[in-house]
This record gives sequence, structure tokens and C-alpha cells, in this order.
Amino acid sequence: MKSYLLVACSVILGVLGQLFMKKGMVVLGPLGEPTIMTAFTIVFQPWVFGGLVSYGLAMLVWVAVLGRLDLSYAYPLLSSGYVLVALGAWWMFGDQISATRWAGILVISAGVVLTAKK
Repeated sequence: MKSYLLVACSVILGVLGQLFMKKGMVVLGPLGEPTIMTAFTIVFQPWVFGGLVSYGLAMLVWVAVLGRLDLSYAYPLLSSGYVLVALGAWWMFGDQISATRWAGILVISAGVVLTAKK
């Protein structure tokens, strides 16, 4: 049971990382020419920085998962993050999700369920 909680924690931290980084880029708006200063501006934007930290924590939790579960079993479970990111983007940013995308999300969800069955 602890392994599944670790997978869920890793997925949620990864999803939060994506949503935070998107929020940061919305705040920054379109960027000019890529320079070192642009990179610093991006990385140290508070939402982007929070997203990067969240991603780093997700990676550390994922390493713990890899010590407990077979990779061929655990890795497909990460795809549940695609579903959560799509839902979060719809909710937070008003992303338009077409019927085709919703169908794809359902297929991914079905795949996660099938993968979770040993």
C-alpha cells in the first residue's frame, strides 16, 4: 500500500510542477530573445521556481518507488499524470478540451487501470 501512496505522491507533485510552471509563464507572458538573463527570469519567477521544486521532489519520491516496484509495472502508472494535468489546465486556465481529447483521456485512464492490475 505504501508503494501506491508513493506513486500517487510522485504523480501529484509532477502535476503540480506542470501547473505551477504554466502559471509562471502566464504571469511572465511572451518572452523576447533567449539570453542568460531570460533563463534567470524564468527560473526565478516564483511560480516556475515552485514548479521546478515540485518536479525535483517528484523525482526523489519516484526513486523510492523504483526501489519498491518493478519499473514495467510502476512506469505506466505515471500516465495518470496526463489526465490530471489536462483536468488541472481545464480548471485553472480554461483550456478547451475537445471531445477527441476527452476520449484520449478516457483511453489513458483505462490503460492505467489495466496496468494497475497485476
